[in-house]
Amino acid sequence: MNFVVKCYLLDGKFSEQNPDNFAAISHIVNANRRALYELPLPIIIEMLSAMGKKIIKNPHLNKIQGMTYLSLWLRKKNLEQICRINYGNLSYPDSFSKVENRFKLTAQPRGVVCLWVAANIPNLAIISIIQTILSKNGSIVKVPEENKDVLLDFLQELATVEISYDDTNYSAIDIVKAISVVSFEGRNHEISADFSINADCRLIYGGSKAIQSILALPQKDHCETIVYGPKYSFCVFDHAFIESDLFENSLEKTAKDIASFNQMACSSPQVLFFEKSKYQLQHIGERLGGYFANLPEDLRIQPTDPGILANIINIRAKYLLSDDKSVIASDDLSWTILIDNDLRLEEPIHGKCIFLKEVDSVDNVTELITRKIQALSVSILDPEKRENFALEATYCGVDRIVSPGTIHDYDLPWDGILPLSRLVRWTILK
Repeated sequence: MNFVVKCYLLDGKFSEQNPDNFAAISHIVNANRRALYELPLPIIIEMLSAMGKKIIKNPHLNKIQGMTYLSLWLRKKNLEQICRINYGNLSYPDSFSKVENRFKLTAQPRGVVCLWVAANIPNLAIISIIQTILSKNGSIVKVPEENKDVLLDFLQELATVEISYDDTNYSAIDIVKAISVVSFEGRNHEISADFSINADCRLIYGGSKAIQSILALPQKDHCETIVYGPKYSFCVFDHAFIESDLFENSLEKTAKDIASFNQMACSSPQVLFFEKSKYQLQHIGERLGGYFANLPEDLRIQPTDPGILANIINIRAKYLLSDDKSVIASDDLSWTILIDNDLRLEEPIHGKCIFLKEVDSVDNVTELITRKIQALSVSILDPEKRENFALEATYCGVDRIVSPGTIHDYDLPWDGILPLSRLVRWTILK
């Protein structure tokens, strides 16, 4: 095999290497994960929390979109809550604990986790790595070339974290040594197969075609596979909410939800459905346009692929030429609002190109819901009506029901999965 892999981190050393095969990388990561395993979970949480505070002081990290949120996500209280929801008991990753006087239970790491990370969200690799750390696994991350510096900057900073706990000193270098960062051409079947066969667990992000290709790769018999596939998100507003004092603030937050990550995330809204109210849809669109125009510059002007810009030009023309559709848009291509009343989920355009539609009832949209829907931002004024709607929507396939301004919050479970509980083996002692 002509092995063409770039390795940017191995054995705690941040230098570019060209390894002969993944077995050599896996061997080092597997040996180093013992030190991570022996760190008590509260110590790991303390060190990650300390890293969250360091992000704000690192000029290379804090300027990246989403990193301020990540620093808050790494709060000790939040990490403890994530572990409690995933494990049920914070002691399970560290020792055997009795379960209802039947037997003792512990959560053992699976071993070496190989991660395929998509390129649409710069800090996606970091969030994924934190999950493998909290489950005490070693990791080999296949990172997109354009995002590797974000991950490496984060891990270099993490390697400097040191804490003192109960008169014992701990260094996060023991965490970083259990991680390797690599890149290679995903279309190279031989290299991809070698990467896959070295995994005790595969964690995959990507589009449908990429996921099907990776799932077909050879794997160990015991290998667990966690898949985060392509997803779709949208918003609904009922008439009582639209006519309430809450609407204006929620509309502003929705504009920011759309703009974040340039509408490329699986949690980015693509369509807004408004129940018929005293306000015309055109009027609501103009108000939303005002919030787009006043976005902070880093959200309003974002690098956009030429193909997306071409699609925006085409869809604007299509709507302008139609008698039953209308367009509200910026003079440049920075944001576009497309208005019609066709009850359907439109193919995403991205680049802050949002579809607005009016419906007789918010209940009409449940017929559009499939298992592909990840997040649904629901603005229904009556709490009981909102919860009943959420119950039906989640039955139909939605994974997350959220409010405006929270659609990108990285909640666990994500995509209907409690990942930490899947990243460990649940073992018993009788």
